[in-house]
Amino acid sequence: MQTIAGPTGPLARAAKVKTRMGGSTGETGSALWLMVPALAIYAVFTLFPVAVTFWLSFTNSAGFNTPAEFTGLDNYARAVHDPIVWQALGHTFLWLLYHLVLAGGLGLALALAIGSLGKTRTFFRTAFFLPHLVSLAVVGVIWANIYDPFFGLINTGLIGLGLGNWTQGWLSDPSLVLFSVNVASSWQGFGIYMLLFIAGLQNIDSSLYDAASVDGATPFQKLVHVTLPGLREVMTFVVSLALINGLKGFATVFVMTNGGPFYRSELITTYIYRLAFQSQDHGLAAVLCIVLSLLAITITVVFTRWRARLAQ
Repeated sequence: MQTIAGPTGPLARAAKVKTRMGGSTGETGSALWLMVPALAIYAVFTLFPVAVTFWLSFTNSAGFNTPAEFTGLDNYARAVHDPIVWQALGHTFLWLLYHLVLAGGLGLALALAIGSLGKTRTFFRTAFFLPHLVSLAVVGVIWANIYDPFFGLINTGLIGLGLGNWTQGWLSDPSLVLFSVNVASSWQGFGIYMLLFIAGLQNIDSSLYDAASVDGATPFQKLVHVTLPGLREVMTFVVSLALINGLKGFATVFVMTNGGPFYRSELITTYIYRLAFQSQDHGLAAVLCIVLSLLAITITVVFTRWRARLAQ
């Protein structure tokens, strides 16, 4: 007859469960200790700067070595009544739209074109991705020379083709400058979107195209009813990535125009730099940093939920 305290009795099984729970607790404690260095680095280089930025937004700080007084919501009120802030915010949204259409659209078009190639597919995929390896600062220098009104490639090419009336001051015309700079930035960024679309095209079942051919579908109908629906998840990811990358549009604008002329290419990022490092107005710059962070968080949350709904 089996006893309660025997090797397979209830007391023995309870002891084994307790041992497993104790081991699990010990493993959890060890894992937490292993996470301490990473958490410390995250706290020092992420949480602490965020806290300092939030505190600076309530002060009249004019530099790291100057005393700062608490001013409450004065900096937020100044941001609301500063016309350049609203101008820079509008330019930022327009910049996002340009980047999404130019970089994302070009990436999709090239992915579709390269997907139909044969042996040369690898060459063109590599060639079109190369601009993404160039830093934005270098891209700004290259395109500033391309846009040069007297010796630049665009205007001299137009003159050579007998289209001298089409020449423009691409970086000096207030109505063209933001679009012109965004073209340079999008030229640097379209390569990564192209690769994402190519990866998405490779995951589409080829039997769907065969079935569409049997039904007599035209290439355009295949694109609309097979290719684009098959790229739906990739498209949502590319849109969110393009918008986040668009918010970081600083280096190209800073190198090519520095926000000019007349603030017509000023973005939130460039205005933050101007306030913090040229005007030494750290309080207002901190407010705009918070605004920029909220924009990034909002875009991320919206598109994450959108992707989740599409996946259902």
